[in-house]
Amino acid sequence: MQKMAIAAVEGGASGLRVNTPEDIRAIKQVSDLPIIGLQKDRDDSYEAFITVTEEQVDSLVKAGADIIAIDCTRVSRPISLKKMYAYIRKNHGDIKIVADISDIGDVKEIIGLKPDFISTTLSGYTPYTLGRPKPDFDLIREIKKITDIPIIAEGNYVSPEMIRKALLLGAYSVVVGGAITRPQQITKRFKDRIADLEHRDIQAIGVAIDGTRTRVGITDQYGHLIDFMEKKNRESSDEMITDILEMVSSFFSDEISAIGIATAGRIDEASGEVLYASENLKNWQGLNFKEIIGEKFGVIPSVNNDSNMAAYCQWFFSGLKDIVYITVGTGIGSGIIVNGRLINGITGSGGEIGHLIYPGNDNICTCGKRGCIETVLKESVLLEIANKSGKEKREAFEDYVNCFAWVLDSLKNTVDFERIYLGGAITKYGEGYLEGIREAFERINLRNSGDIIEFSTVGKNAGVIGAAVYSLFEK
Repeated sequence: MQKMAIAAVEGGASGLRVNTPEDIRAIKQVSDLPIIGLQKDRDDSYEAFITVTEEQVDSLVKAGADIIAIDCTRVSRPISLKKMYAYIRKNHGDIKIVADISDIGDVKEIIGLKPDFISTTLSGYTPYTLGRPKPDFDLIREIKKITDIPIIAEGNYVSPEMIRKALLLGAYSVVVGGAITRPQQITKRFKDRIADLEHRDIQAIGVAIDGTRTRVGITDQYGHLIDFMEKKNRESSDEMITDILEMVSSFFSDEISAIGIATAGRIDEASGEVLYASENLKNWQGLNFKEIIGEKFGVIPSVNNDSNMAAYCQWFFSGLKDIVYITVGTGIGSGIIVNGRLINGITGSGGEIGHLIYPGNDNICTCGKRGCIETVLKESVLLEIANKSGKEKREAFEDYVNCFAWVLDSLKNTVDFERIYLGGAITKYGEGYLEGIREAFERINLRNSGDIIEFSTVGKNAGVIGAAVYSLFEK
């Protein structure tokens, strides 16, 4: 620990938080940085475990600690916090006190004792804070609202970006623990991140589910489709899940590094739950694919919207940073990628441009709104135009490409994409539609060429490939 302290000092540390009098004495020999001293005490007869007795305080001060950290959570302890604070103030008047707390309730309890610092050290480690996010940025905000006592942010700060954020939120300083002091944990973090890639042949399974059929394929890390199968969707969700598990089983092996699910509907990517799905997929809402796939195969899949995964596939092969992908089908599917990151949104609705309202459109959408652009751009509208003739057909065509151009202009001025790709049914109706949309776009967007609009190049398996590759790179 003495050598670890020397390294920290050379790296620019402003202070050190040190456990045990022995380590404090050793570090004091090589550093004059201020030391927050503590003594961890794992006595089963009480729950508090950071500097809980007067004798521990005396030993830490004698060893050279400048500041004493005390467990100030609402748990059982051998002596009261009021008595501990009084003892330190009476017997060690120059020593400052850090109150290690776990939530805002702890802070409210100890403000009256006037600690010199409040540290978020124990957030997530008391019975009443289990499950709080790590690191606990919100706790910094909460403390700042009720006290001016300097805040020390501590607890699972593992990156420079986290430290910067904590300081910007108002922390006085940040304690970094195992991310610096435990090389074995650092090595393990790197090792764990690539554990599934240790074999030579890296492969992933992608599953794409739309309103009519389910496709399953296996790819390598470069997005090359190795094998593939598909089935028409059956009536019930139970039957469909059975089919999906059977198809995945046919490709699953020890060489599979990841599984990706691309499904119609709005998806909570974090939990893997389908938050919303239309009647095209009956009883789909509420299904949790991370649980379903994880339980069966022992691999926790990535789960996202099918259009998003098709967009990711297109982006993966494009070599660009910012793209928009729009597919025309029974509705309008879309995905937006900015700086290489897929826009999901907090409810999985990010990039759902099919539900933008087009001026003058009064059609009722399946989502319940009036005027959604997908009601005038979907595949059935293309079919209606194809069945018209003469002036009526030309006018309908102009209306269609003008509406599409309006959408693309709106997107260009929102996310400023490098290129937009159009896929699905519109590609079957020929280059005339592409050229028409380009020309209409140039009429309303005076700064950009229509050449940034292209037909998609990834085909019907885009969702499968996108889901598989996404599961590898964004895991």
